[in-house]
Amino acid sequence: MNPFIRIIEILVLIVLPLLLFYLRSSRSQREIYINVTFLPLLWYVFYAPIHELGHIGGCLLVGLEIKDYQLFSRFWEGSFGFAFVDIKEGYGENMKSFVVLLMPYLLDLISVMVGYFILLKYKIKNSFILGVMFLILSVRPIYDLADNFIGYFLKHSDFVLASRIVGKSIVFTFVIISFLISITLTIFLLKEYKLYRSIEIEK
Repeated sequence: MNPFIRIIEILVLIVLPLLLFYLRSSRSQREIYINVTFLPLLWYVFYAPIHELGHIGGCLLVGLEIKDYQLFSRFWEGSFGFAFVDIKEGYGENMKSFVVLLMPYLLDLISVMVGYFILLKYKIKNSFILGVMFLILSVRPIYDLADNFIGYFLKHSDFVLASRIVGKSIVFTFVIISFLISITLTIFLLKEYKLYRSIEIEK
């Protein structure tokens, strides 16, 4: 994918939500500056491994043998954003491959729901842990869905083969519904933290 597009995605889908989240949780400016600068870098390192572990989980679920995998991009070799899971028989136009391809995104949807309830129920005091939880559980899934949906139109996405297996309309419907649910829950979460901040100030 074009590096410029990816930078815009990261700023809009990672940095901006994280900044809004901190501003609504009554953190000091120093904490906000440090975390909003550092945490997206930490997220970038672990984004690919979490995604690829979803594919590995899909392989285990349907009984496909893994031939090779790379969870972390080889940053030390100048390779950014490249990780993979290869299955022994190769990805074909069959339902087993479909499950493997879609598993990370199904887990994305579950992650957003779990993140919503955890962050809503437990008002985490440590700003670093709070940011990590928000990034990993809530924001990362939205980025994963959006990035790979855009990648579909650039012919570089799990959704390309998935749409050939079950049809573009089914895949698009799944992605759009998942994205809307994820965005809605994240917006509700931001609103709740704004209310929580008001309660803290009143105290």
